[in-house]
Amino acid sequence: MFRKTYKVQAVAHMLETTVDSVRRNLDESGIQVERQENGPRTRQFSLENTFDLAAWRQKNRPKTKLKKRAIATVYAPKGGVGKTTIAANLACIFALLGLRTLVIDLDFQANLTLAFGYDSELTREDARELGLSEEKVVETHFGNLMPGWPYGRSTLTDAIKMPFGPNGPHIVPADLTLDRLDTILTYAALEGQKSDLKIAAMIQEGLSGKNPDFDLTHYDVILFDAAPAKNRMTRGALLASDFVISPVSMEKFSTKAISYLSSVLRDMRSDAGRSPELLVVGNFHTPNRLRVINQMSVLSKEYPGALLDEVIRRSEEFPKTLSEDEDQPPLTLAKPTSESSDELRAVAKALLVKMGVIDG
Repeated sequence: MFRKTYKVQAVAHMLETTVDSVRRNLDESGIQVERQENGPRTRQFSLENTFDLAAWRQKNRPKTKLKKRAIATVYAPKGGVGKTTIAANLACIFALLGLRTLVIDLDFQANLTLAFGYDSELTREDARELGLSEEKVVETHFGNLMPGWPYGRSTLTDAIKMPFGPNGPHIVPADLTLDRLDTILTYAALEGQKSDLKIAAMIQEGLSGKNPDFDLTHYDVILFDAAPAKNRMTRGALLASDFVISPVSMEKFSTKAISYLSSVLRDMRSDAGRSPELLVVGNFHTPNRLRVINQMSVLSKEYPGALLDEVIRRSEEFPKTLSEDEDQPPLTLAKPTSESSDELRAVAKALLVKMGVIDG
């Protein structure tokens, strides 16, 4: 999928350790890393090598002790706030920390799917004609995993894509036909069924290990990337989640978006007896700007405990679009030593602490 390679210094940065530690861990783990053919025989790490080493370190030399599993939905009521970009990078960072991570694309526009190298509009015939790998083709999405799906049901194993190998983040991709799931859930609601709870029930069954076709027991973090619209799929994901991670743009911040989301969560508590805990991530942050400082103050006062201290600053490295180059992985992998990647890692760890996955 992605052919990017790294020197040992970049891998050490991604794993937040030393070069000597990476070399020592490689010798202990037996992970094979190719060396440069011409010139100095330096190691050329692939993304798969890097995630394999991260998983080995967590199992054999754990830097962080895992406390519990987390299920979260990354959601913002409006577009243009970096939601999908953040979701893609969080999934990568969690896996680099050695956490077994599953991310589910619940937006039929499939931007998250594209961020991981899969083309939701590509058919196998198109791939063959264009000389592309058929691995890029999306044929199964979350709808295919739902009980009663009338268009051909699949197992989780069949649906999962592994863009960086088995130890990288796993993704359940999306395509335009995922929109059918929202239609099915809407019809079920009109017939008096509790359709909003179907996704939550399915996730709980997967976590229990009772359904071998949808076994989630080995994941430490499960992330939904939900569409900005308030549809049945988004509501279902929120009800299935313990936390909702909501990015806000500090350069174009309006209290309406978070106020709206807060009212949605209140309605959920009233209707369903539960709702996820709100966690707010400040994005496109400009330090020392009076308007931004005031906005941060408002958020802290109106939603105590929700706003992360860590923020992502405005930079050319963190565009609103996922990537101008579809051959580039998410930013934290494309430019691991950049300041934006460091900020994303800080946000990811702050979220894990808030969600109780690791100690602070």
